[in-house]
Amino acid sequence: MAERNKNSNQELMQLIVKSSKVTGQVMQSIELAQSGQIDLAEGKIDQARKISVEAHNIQTSLIQAELRGETAPPSLLAVHAQDHFMNCHLLLELATVFLYQIKEIEDLKARIANWNR
Repeated sequence: MAERNKNSNQELMQLIVKSSKVTGQVMQSIELAQSGQIDLAEGKIDQARKISVEAHNIQTSLIQAELRGETAPPSLLAVHAQDHFMNCHLLLELATVFLYQIKEIEDLKARIANWNR
């Protein structure tokens, strides 16, 4: 059980690190989009999605281990890891909406500018 605890803790730390990377990529994407760099922003979102899949795979591995009865009791580390993942996942989904809205606003600005010419 001690070996599984060690492995579980390592997976939890990986989940925290990957989730934090997703959050960072998403925040960079939003900043890029706000400054008009939509293509770069979309690239950051794509990178964030790939890392999010990796984080989700870790979470799935942890859940499967728990279903097999191979996990340690709940811990603050596990709660913290899940919190990071849940928040990065939500942020990624919201950023996708924000990016779409920013693109729509930029399109509308261009249309208005063309009408004024």
